[in-house]
This record gives sequence, C-alpha cells and structure tokens, in this order.
Amino acid sequence: MGDDRERQYKEYLAMRERAERNKARETGLQDESGYYVSNRPRYSEEEYRRQEMERMEQQRLYEEEIRRREREAYMATREKAGPSPSYPSGNDGGRKRKKGRSGFRIFAMIVLMLFLALGGLAGVGYAIVNSVLNNIGHVDVDVNNIGIDPDVDNELSQYRNIAVLGIDSRDMEDDSDARSDSIIIVSMDKETNEIKMFSVFRDTMLNLGEDVGYNGLDKITHAYYYGKAERSLYALNRNLDLNIKEVVVVNWKAVADTIDAVGGIDINIEEAEMNEMNKFIHETSKKTGLEDEDIDITETGEQTVNGVQAVTYARIRKDAITGDYRRNERMKIVVKATFDKAVSNLNFDMIKQIATVVMPEIKTNIESKELMEMVIHLGDYKMNDTTTGWPYDVGEWVGDAWYGPPRTLYSNVVKLHENFFNQKGYVPTEDVENISYNISYLTGLY
Repeated sequence: MGDDRERQYKEYLAMRERAERNKARETGLQDESGYYVSNRPRYSEEEYRRQEMERMEQQRLYEEEIRRREREAYMATREKAGPSPSYPSGNDGGRKRKKGRSGFRIFAMIVLMLFLALGGLAGVGYAIVNSVLNNIGHVDVDVNNIGIDPDVDNELSQYRNIAVLGIDSRDMEDDSDARSDSIIIVSMDKETNEIKMFSVFRDTMLNLGEDVGYNGLDKITHAYYYGKAERSLYALNRNLDLNIKEVVVVNWKAVADTIDAVGGIDINIEEAEMNEMNKFIHETSKKTGLEDEDIDITETGEQTVNGVQAVTYARIRKDAITGDYRRNERMKIVVKATFDKAVSNLNFDMIKQIATVVMPEIKTNIESKELMEMVIHLGDYKMNDTTTGWPYDVGEWVGDAWYGPPRTLYSNVVKLHENFFNQKGYVPTEDVENISYNISYLTGLY
C-alpha cells in the first residue's frame, strides 16, 4: 500500500475510533479501564484494513463512472451542436499540439510588424501618420464584460497589457467563423519601458464562459469563435488573473502584405530551407488569398522574396540547418529585413499601400490618439527578445478533440505572475482556484 493510502487508512481509523467513543458516551457504556466503548461489534485491525480498502476501491470506481458519464454527456452535447469550430472536418480532430511549435514566435513577429509599420511612418508628418492610423479597423469591447478582477487590475497597474490575436480568417470584414490561431500578450512596463511577450497555446483548456463547452471548459482558440475579441479577453483575464483591456486582431495576410508593401525583403535561403518552404508555400498562398502559381523557390542563396514566401520561410519548423537555433533566427531575420527595407525605402507609394492595404487588415480597440502616442514614443521602449509559452506545464486530454489542460491551472498562474510580473508569493483569485479544480476534475489531471 502506498504512503498516501497508508496515511488515509490511519486517518480513517482515528476518525472511526472518535466516532465510536462519542456514540458510547451517549449510551454510558464503559470498559474496565474506564473508557467509553460502543456496543457494536469490534473488528480486528486486519478486518478494518480490508473493509477500508474495499470502501476506497468502490469510491474510486464510482468516481470513474461519474467521469465517464459526464464525458459521454459532454461529447453528446458537442455532437448535437455540430463539429468543433477548431477542427471543422477531416482527420485533424485528434491531432496533438507538438511541443516547440513556433506559432507564438510567428505572431510575435506580427506585433513587431505593426509597430514598425507605424513607427516607420513617424518621420513623414503628423497628418500623414494620422490618416494611415484612421484606416485601422475598429473592435468593439465592453470593458465591463472582459472578466477583470478589481484587485488584479490594481496589482498589475504598472503594466499595460495588450492581447494580439492572430485569426485564421482571410476576410477581416467577415470573421464570424474565425478562431484565434495564435494568442500573444504584449506587456509594456510603464516604469521601465520594457516590452515583454508571452503566448497562450491555442489548444489550452480554459473556462470561456458558462454558456459554452463543458460547464464553460473549452479550447482558448474557440473563444474568438464564440464571442470575438471580447470573449477572448474575458477568458484570458478570468483564467490567468490579467487586466487586459486592449486588443489587436490581425491575420496572415497582414504580414504578407506588409512585406509586399516594402517591396519584398532579401534573405539567404539554404537548400534544406528551400525544400521545406516548397512543401508549404502553396498552403500559405491559399490562406492569405495571395495565390501565385510561380511562387516556388527554385534556387538557394541570397534572393528577394515576397510576402507569401517570407511568411512561409518564417513558418517552417524543421530542416537540417542547426536545429532550433536556426528556426528561432528566421523570425529575427524576417523582422530585421522588413524593418531595414522600410526605413531605407520609405516613399509615398509605400505609405499609400500600408494605409490602404495593410491597415484595414488590422483591427483594434485602441483609439487613434493613443496609437499616435505609441508611435511618437516608440523609440523609448526596449524590446525583450525572450518570448515565453504558456502554460508551462501542459497535460493531455482527449474528448471530441485533443486538449492541452494546464497541469494545474492554479500552479501555472502562480508561476506566470511570479516569473513574468515579478509578483513573488502570488496567490491566485478564487475564480482561478475554482476553474483549476473543474479542469482537474474533468480531465483527472492534478
């Protein structure tokens, strides 16, 4: 018998003995030593042990049966509601998230693209920059419906936290069926002017609101499907104890169009990279709506690539070139090349294309005046290159699809606030504690 079972058994014996003595006091029965005793049959320690083990096994089987029935009811509900919005059809439903995926680094690049697209225009005059900013789409967010705890908001008042949602919609005017493919939290320290980022993995099981999923539990990627940016902020704030009030929504096309707006970028492509790019380049072309039959990479070495080719280059995850190091470097290569091109070749046509093509593919609830302030003070901020993926500890659970439950939500939130926001000894809110219990109860992961 394991240590936990032995401890539980001894606690049970002590509890049972106390109960019998209390009962005996009511009847007045005593033994020769003066102890009150019960008149019920007394069992040997071995018999108590056998009965207790039998009781605990029955309790375990009972709890397993309850979980089985709840999972069946949950899956029946989802089946009745239709296919999971994360996996509309096909064989993707059981696909696992591979560790080390670079999705969050890719959309970290989108964040940087937004800032450089605005920052690169800062030198051409207030009126022109303002006209460009006015082309950015608007997102409606009611701050009363985004799940911010007042105490959390006060404790994180030093940070301006912005959610960047990369959605899988080609048309930003109609994103009714979109999901957030990638989620980045950009945190700006108001005291040190340091910018840090962390990502939330798309398959993470969180509470998205009691009206969806299993008692609210579903993948965070589905939050945008259920209630757009507002529901996404609600889920992030409530589950992670955050105070995010601002959001930026972008898609893959915005990245490709930004690179096309600066006239493409020059990068050095190795043979292994070329082979991997050509495997996925037409998929990227289709997702961005920038289809081109002659888009394959036909040679290695230094060359000018367009937006679709650059996005594909940034997305590839495996090749024979120095493993993970090279994969991480590609993000920086694309960002730096785009920035250098924008700074050195800024002209009216570029400004016009960014204003008319790129900016309408970006949506935010940040007002133009505040965006202008961010552009003006862009040079004051320091970007931290380290990007963290969250949750730190992820389990596996398969229902109608593969889920990545935090193991546990409570401990992952503690670690986030201690490591990222420097809140030593952090104690999560009661909401986080309850959601953590519900996730563990459903999945059996503690």
